[in-house]
Amino acid sequence: MPRRILSLLFFLLLVSQGVSGQIRGILGFPDRVMSSSRIGRTSSRNIPEIPSADTSRIIFPPYGTKPLAGDYGFFNYLVDNGLSLDAKTLIRMPYAKSDTLDFLRAKVLFLERKLSQASEYFSKVPASSPFGPESFYYRIVSLSSSGQYDRAAELLSPQGAPPAFSKNGPYTELTALQSAGLALLRGDKDEWTRSSSAFTFEDYTLSESERVLSEIALSRFESAPKHAGVAALASAIVPGAGKLYAGRVGEGVAAFLTVGSLGAITAENWNRHGPKDWRTIVAGSLCAVFYLGNIYGSYLSVSIENNEHVAAENTAIVYHLHIPLRSIFR
Repeated sequence: MPRRILSLLFFLLLVSQGVSGQIRGILGFPDRVMSSSRIGRTSSRNIPEIPSADTSRIIFPPYGTKPLAGDYGFFNYLVDNGLSLDAKTLIRMPYAKSDTLDFLRAKVLFLERKLSQASEYFSKVPASSPFGPESFYYRIVSLSSSGQYDRAAELLSPQGAPPAFSKNGPYTELTALQSAGLALLRGDKDEWTRSSSAFTFEDYTLSESERVLSEIALSRFESAPKHAGVAALASAIVPGAGKLYAGRVGEGVAAFLTVGSLGAITAENWNRHGPKDWRTIVAGSLCAVFYLGNIYGSYLSVSIENNEHVAAENTAIVYHLHIPLRSIFR
């Protein structure tokens, strides 16, 4: 028992001081074995991630003289039906320079997830243009989707947003929704409280997104996160308990059965052959390795679980910054 306690203390010391890559590999191996078992795989699940932006650029031809008006309806048809390749081909025609052309090029870039370039083209459309409001809010989504939260928040601030898009304008609540979403992405509780106070939950184009963001805010700002140290301690007391705490039920059961079985084999060999017999030493060594691996794996599982939870929430936030625009700007 003293050896077991000393081993646990040594492990916790390693974790607190930062373990080396080799030690992490040694401790992580038994946890991967247990997590990759048939039982362990029952707790695996796919967490959606925000698709990464394409950083390459589309090169458009110089402005020409061809009028765009005749092809505008056809372009919208292509976009509405998800024919982005055809829309991209069409918009490469040498059209005459106009706000409409910049807006359509920006939409193609947005569909192609070339978000930084899309933001550039959305910014070329003036607020006074018929496409000004749509370009402004799609620019916010482009910046948010590419992780440029501070820049997006700056544009949405009272100093950055055009007056018609901020206070007492037709897009006041939409501005509040996007400001609140960015506050969640940035972890700014005060800004969330200020912006979400404008939610009315009455506009059908915004109400669902307002509800989802409110639920995420409750989880993010009011609920206590799980602690990796608690998971490690729980697994030190009962192997696999930290995995259960992390929400990985199958892996917890696998860890309990594996460590428990090795412990039982060690005890059996100890009783039959004594502590110095090679069978006792081998079984005891395996039990110790898997026991420590179970603690280390539980510690990491909570960190991974927390990161996956935040990633899933961020995906939902960005989605609900975008989805209302498709209804508002039809």
